[in-house]
Amino acid sequence: MSTPAAPAPKQRVGISTITFRFRPFEEAVRLIGATGADEVDLGALPGVCDHVPVPFTGDPQDYVAALERHGLRAGAVNGDVGPLNDPALDAETLTATALPLVRLAAATGGALILPGGGQSWDPYVDEDADIERIAANLRLMSALCAEHGVRLLVEVLHHRRFCWSVARADKLLSLVGPDTIGLLLDTSHVVASDEDLVAWATKHAARVERVHLRDAVPGNLNLGIGRGKVDFRGTMAVLEAAGFTGTYVLELETHDVEEHEREADAQRSFDEMTALLAEVQR
Repeated sequence: MSTPAAPAPKQRVGISTITFRFRPFEEAVRLIGATGADEVDLGALPGVCDHVPVPFTGDPQDYVAALERHGLRAGAVNGDVGPLNDPALDAETLTATALPLVRLAAATGGALILPGGGQSWDPYVDEDADIERIAANLRLMSALCAEHGVRLLVEVLHHRRFCWSVARADKLLSLVGPDTIGLLLDTSHVVASDEDLVAWATKHAARVERVHLRDAVPGNLNLGIGRGKVDFRGTMAVLEAAGFTGTYVLELETHDVEEHEREADAQRSFDEMTALLAEVQR
């Protein structure tokens, strides 16, 4: 029996709506569809992208219809439901905030992405206690997602969140296994935290289920593709060699491009990453 052919590189490079975070949602997905991409992440990050407002009170079918109009599929809802290491964030509040996003992910056929903790490197209690609390809340979120047929992915390490370093990310991943969460690897966050991206991708390749692509240098994660120090080729090579079959998503929350240049830069980035993936797969 022959092995099914792997998806073409173009089908494995998506674009987050965060790339066009200053545009209305309908315009954002129209522009993404025009690049030739097939897959999107839906931005649901307060203060970054409100294409999906949080708390979410909208109708998931409106998003389903918009994606269909532009020939797109959703791979994930990229959301934030609160600082998961905050002792004051109780299970009832967390569930109430997360459930509408879980239902949106279920309706659009994607995963739910959550970050690893609040927007500070400082602990509420201490490092180990905070990571234990994040792990407990992720177990709660995973169970909620599973009830709706949604996979929970966690974005660690994340340069602007509590689990900002390899050390903290590794602690969290040791507490919550792949039966509970998948790993979202963001290239820019690892490099911005001055960590070894290829080494960390190699270490956790078996757990990576989705990848965000953006360039960075230590301390700055808002650079366009090719304008930082991210080793995209090396990262793709180790993931592909490990059997990764997921999507590489351009999340171009870049601060080094004028708004009127954003469409062209997104197209360039999509074409370059698609070509690079094709080269790596050879």
